[in-house]
Amino acid sequence: MIKRIVYLIVILFSVSCGSDKTANVSNDSGKEIKVSHITAQSVLSVMERGKYKEGELLIRFKTGVVRASALKTHQSTGASVKKRFAAVLNLEHVKIPIGLSVKDAIAVYMSDSNVLYAEPNYLRHAKGTIPSDPFFNLQWALRNTGQSVNWTPGADIKATDAWDISKGGDQVTVAFLDTGIDYNHPDLLGNIWINGAEDPNNGIDDDGNGKIDDWRGWNFVNNNNDPMDDEGHGTHVAGITGAVGNNNIGIAGVMWNVKLMPLKMLDANGEGTISDEIEAIDYAMAKGVKVVNSSFTGSEFSNAEFDIINSANNAGMLFVSAAGNGGDDGIGDNNDITPQYPANYKLPNIISVTATDQNDRRALFSNYGFNSVHVAAPGEDILSTFPSAIVTSGYKYETGTSMSTPIVSGLAGLLYSYYPSFNYSQIRGIILRYVDILPDLQGVIRTGGRINAYRSLSSLLPPSAFSLSINNSNMVNLAWTDHATGEDGYIIERKAGVDQYSQLVTLAANSVSYTDNSAIDGTVYTYRVKAYSLLPNPPSASNIQAESLPVEASVTTPINSPAGLNASALSGASVRLTWTDNSRAEEGYKIERKGSDDNYAQIAVTGPDLTTFTDTGLSPSTVYTYRVRAFNFTAGDSPYSNEISVTTLSGSSSSGGGGGGGCSIGSRQNTQTTALDLTMLMIPFLITVLMRRRKRDRK
Repeated sequence: MIKRIVYLIVILFSVSCGSDKTANVSNDSGKEIKVSHITAQSVLSVMERGKYKEGELLIRFKTGVVRASALKTHQSTGASVKKRFAAVLNLEHVKIPIGLSVKDAIAVYMSDSNVLYAEPNYLRHAKGTIPSDPFFNLQWALRNTGQSVNWTPGADIKATDAWDISKGGDQVTVAFLDTGIDYNHPDLLGNIWINGAEDPNNGIDDDGNGKIDDWRGWNFVNNNNDPMDDEGHGTHVAGITGAVGNNNIGIAGVMWNVKLMPLKMLDANGEGTISDEIEAIDYAMAKGVKVVNSSFTGSEFSNAEFDIINSANNAGMLFVSAAGNGGDDGIGDNNDITPQYPANYKLPNIISVTATDQNDRRALFSNYGFNSVHVAAPGEDILSTFPSAIVTSGYKYETGTSMSTPIVSGLAGLLYSYYPSFNYSQIRGIILRYVDILPDLQGVIRTGGRINAYRSLSSLLPPSAFSLSINNSNMVNLAWTDHATGEDGYIIERKAGVDQYSQLVTLAANSVSYTDNSAIDGTVYTYRVKAYSLLPNPPSASNIQAESLPVEASVTTPINSPAGLNASALSGASVRLTWTDNSRAEEGYKIERKGSDDNYAQIAVTGPDLTTFTDTGLSPSTVYTYRVRAFNFTAGDSPYSNEISVTTLSGSSSSGGGGGGGCSIGSRQNTQTTALDLTMLMIPFLITVLMRRRKRDRK
């Protein structure tokens, strides 16, 4: 007993230690990225060709630097802290004193051993879009019917086919880092994100995030709760992703149903700062946003921007970014040579997007790059929503990779709505793999293709009409209907009873059946079938796996019957039966006998794994016929064995009368049989104990 208590204490102590270890696992979002290559010279070389806000810096201190040391560094330059960013560890937005240039301030900060990096607060902007063509009056990007003689039918994302699978859902939120959104636009109003934790216009920060009445997003340019679009770019971009569909108004977005989150970080001139971008992304992360649309670019590598997008990566957020529209000559640039950010950051949550035209060619103006740009989407003469305060009709054509990007964001949202269990890597991988390969994009961008919404959505459609049939006790046939259009194969899993699933086999693509020859009789099996695909995951060279929703079905295999039943008379009163045990899951055997009345009656129930039974108390010189069957409490009774007849020997019966006898104790008996047998075995023992006690009492 003492030994058992000691063992229990050891086990409890081990469990408590394991819990403590789990509690100390750190969150990756707070980890410092190894950026030891950053020098003052590398920062200043980027700054030379960049645009930034005068009088401001973004400073990130090294891990372990205490607040007092950081403050002392700021005081030495006369700088003051405007904001500290919780989303990026030790990152601060500072204002430098008048008279100190940004260049000189960077040199001072980068000479401090406590500083990881110091860089300008770069400007981000919506690249100038090309004027629209008034003859294009349909949303060709979603369905190109070739209504113009100069257009190629089918040079679109196949949205109408995709909508047969999913039109989106309001459980998916797409955030727009842009000029804001006209949240009163009649074609957007029904899809505008609402912060349910806020009581609108009560003047209180209801959810405690430092933003008062942020019930429909936030304006980071003016630091207020009104993200109204005063430029038009953000409204146009948002409408491409999520203008309300099928409402008899204006246009349809890629997603008919979605929540559009306005995060205004670009001003009325289409320009914004990295610091506002950081706050906007931090806001989106706090609200659990899965997709962020960034239809803006800049030529400067920003460590702070990289860090916040990496934090978004750790939070599982997909970041869809425009590749940019080339220079003043209207011809796209190679981003491998002249990078554009944030699209060029080598992070696994970024999708960099270029533009195609109505003929499935790369648009002349759009940037490209085999190593830096991932996919293409239509971006020329795209009709979408526009603030009525700027354009009376409320709609306008625009051109640029800014327009291509929200089409990809919309596809990501459609995928999330249909495959809610997928993570951002799987959503991204589906978008990158299931493109339409185009000659004009081969060797020009990573995938060589333009997105195809239908191929993406249908790639892992779950199987249907899943059925099971039994050939025999050890063979189960599986059949299903294959709906997936891009699977690499099917996974078959099985579990017995309440066990965990284990994988049986993987099958080739387009498989519709499988036969399991390893089943055990008398067992409840549940099978699960799902399609799977291996998906690209740049910049990693290894693929990731995604699986369709599984379909399940259960079946109980029948019990195998015993065979080779044989009977031999031992005397005039007893018969010995033997048989072959063919079952691996029986709970026991039921033995039946008939005599001269020609009616079978059950005479005994044995335990499992027995192959003999002795029937006693029989009459001499009498013909008896026997049969045996196995049973299982789940599967029921097996078929009967063969019948066997035997004649008892002549002579008087030692027991008298008919009636069955023999031992019925087995290694695995049912509860009632076991209890009865044990009781019978205990009777002599109990009598002996009582007799000894009476004898002792007499003394």
